[in-house]
Amino acid sequence: DKAVGLLALHTGLRCCDIAGMTMDSIDWSKDIIRVKQQKTDIPLELPMTAVVGNAIFDYITMERPKTGLDEIFLSQSRPYGALKSKSLSNVADKIMKVADIRQEKGNRRGFHIFRHHLATALLGNGIPQPVISRVLGHMSTSSL
Repeated sequence: DKAVGLLALHTGLRCCDIAGMTMDSIDWSKDIIRVKQQKTDIPLELPMTAVVGNAIFDYITMERPKTGLDEIFLSQSRPYGALKSKSLSNVADKIMKVADIRQEKGNRRGFHIFRHHLATALLGNGIPQPVISRVLGHMSTSSL
C-alpha cells in the first residue's frame, strides 16, 4: 500500500498505468519511471524521487511475492498475478480512509485525488501548465 500510495502521490500516474508497470518500467541507475499510458498510448517518462524509489524497492525486496512475473505490483495470495486497477483503487480508498480524507458519501475519491493533489502542488510551485499537462499525461492544458 505504501509503495502504491507514494507512487500515485508523487507521480500522478493513473491507476491503470501503475497496474501495468513492469520491472523494466524503472531505471534505477537514472531514477526514472517509464510507462506507456494506457489511456493515450503515449510513452511517459517521469523522475523517480528517493521516497518513491525507496518505497518501491522495499516492496519488491520485502513484500512482493517471489515469482517469475514481470509486473511490479502483485496479489499477495496464490495464484499470484498482476494487481488489477480495481485492487489498486481499493488501496487508494484504504489510504484515504485511514487518513480520514473524503469519507462523506458522494465525494470523489481514488487515484484522481492523488493526480489532483500533484497538479495543485505543481501549480502552487510555479510550474508552467504545459509541463504539468505533460507530467499528468494530458493531451492539452485545457484538461487541467
